[in-house]
Amino acid sequence: MALTKIGPNLWQIKISVRVKGKVYPVSKQEQFTGTKIEAEMRRTDLIKEVQSANSASCSLKTQNSLKHFSELLSSYRENLRITGKLSISHESKIDFVEKELGHVALSDFANVFGSYIREFRKTPTIHGKVRSEASCNRIIEIVKAAFNHGLKTEIIEKNPIIKSRFPKGEEKPRDRYLTETEEDDLLKAIEKYRPYLLPFIMYNLAVPCRKSELINLPRTAYNPFTNTIFIPDSKAGIPIHKPVPDTMKEYFKTIPLDCPYLFYHVIKGSRDDRTGENKQYAPLGDFKKAWAYCLKKAGISDYRIHDLRHRAVTSLIEYGNSETLVADAAGWKSTKMLKNYRHINTLKSAQAIQFQRSTESVSTLFVSAKSN
Repeated sequence: MALTKIGPNLWQIKISVRVKGKVYPVSKQEQFTGTKIEAEMRRTDLIKEVQSANSASCSLKTQNSLKHFSELLSSYRENLRITGKLSISHESKIDFVEKELGHVALSDFANVFGSYIREFRKTPTIHGKVRSEASCNRIIEIVKAAFNHGLKTEIIEKNPIIKSRFPKGEEKPRDRYLTETEEDDLLKAIEKYRPYLLPFIMYNLAVPCRKSELINLPRTAYNPFTNTIFIPDSKAGIPIHKPVPDTMKEYFKTIPLDCPYLFYHVIKGSRDDRTGENKQYAPLGDFKKAWAYCLKKAGISDYRIHDLRHRAVTSLIEYGNSETLVADAAGWKSTKMLKNYRHINTLKSAQAIQFQRSTESVSTLFVSAKSN
């Protein structure tokens, strides 16, 4: 511990205190103005403050001691909900992790989790397919985030989920494209059986998006003057202005005045039979069942909403947009992500030309979006 004079009646106080329950000393420093005696007294008080704070922290950990992983996961989930970062898709993943690992005691979690991940990688899906590394990585990410949350809030003392022990596997980007016939069949099935999904799917075919970015957006997110959609909080943690193809301007301008959402569906039974007007609207939410139903009707398998991003990125690059503009529209901080979504020469020229015509002046819109 040191007390150093650094100016007239100005002292630098440094302390290093051994405290119970920690293998390393707690260090602290501050500047103090006053006489040497007053500085000595302040150093003594500072030592007591550190010891007192540590005692309170130990007491908190004792009072809030957790036994099972489900308790820690519940705290993590609630924190995400309070901060507005709990998406529908992420909560479903947390539900799965809780179902699989919630019963495990925290005292032996690392050992059990290691065995679980090894078995999970070898176990096929319910459809008999090999597990992807992405599936394993999501579980590791959630478990590690839950422990980091516990460490940050001081309800646990360490995070056993370290990179060297639980490394994430290398993910291979999907390369699933629909043929021209498949795409036509899918759009026809959506238009016939779930028409409320059509605007959402058409927009995702034109502009690379995440499902979670759009499903709950308010109608005010669309700016008719700049012809862009404002995403306030993307996965990258940055706001995005996404361009709107000319062919979709009419859709956004004709959203019912009493509908608060950008993409929506009419709540069943809310239509006024007398006037024919709609009463209530709801955001699209998690439409997995509706999407799966349309795929089945179109005779298509192994195609996901997220695959639409591969389609949009590749097409935009193929007909002349710069990598920087496409990355900006997708919400990526750099063009590095393009390697996972850009699959040049995987589309037939005729398909690319047809798609370009359907989206029209997208490149110009990208420039407009960036400037705003």
